Amino acid sequence: MRIILMIVSGLVLLISCGESPVPGESDSFRDEEIVSSTEEVADTAASEDTLPVAEDNDDIILINEGPEGDWTTTMGVLELSTDGRGYVHGDYPLGSIDGELDGTILEFTYSEGTLEGTGSFVFNEEFSSFRGIQDIAGAELIWNGQRL
Repeated sequence: MRIILMIVSGLVLLISCGESPVPGESDSFRDEEIVSSTEEVADTAASEDTLPVAEDNDDIILINEGPEGDWTTTMGVLELSTDGRGYVHGDYPLGSIDGELDGTILEFTYSEGTLEGTGSFVFNEEFSSFRGIQDIAGAELIWNGQRL
C-alpha cells in the first residue's frame, strides 16, 4: 500500500510541477510564454508613476531562507534540518540523508536500512522546490520535492 501511495503522490507531484504528460513534448513554447509574461509585467511596472515601497526594513520578511522544513517528495515526506553552516540532515519514510549545502545544491549520502549511497538535490532560489537524484547501486532514482 505504501508503494502505491508513493507512486500516486509522485505522479501528482509531477503533474502539479508542470511536467509534460506527453513524452518528448517541448517546453520551449511554455518558456517563451513565461518570458513574454515576465517582460509584460516588467514593462507595466516600469510605466507606473508610483510603486509601493517598504518604509522600513522591519516590514520585509524572508520566508524560505534555506532547505529546512517539511517537504512532500516522490519518496514521501522529507523533514530537513540544518546547522546554519551548510550541514543538512533529513529523515524520510525509508531512511535518512546527511549532506552539505553549497548555495542551492545539496550533495548528500543516504542510508536506507542496508542500502547506502549518494545523491544530490538542486533547490530553486526561493527554496520552495527541488529536483534531484539518488544513486542506488548504479541506478538513478529521481526525486522531486515541494515545500509543505
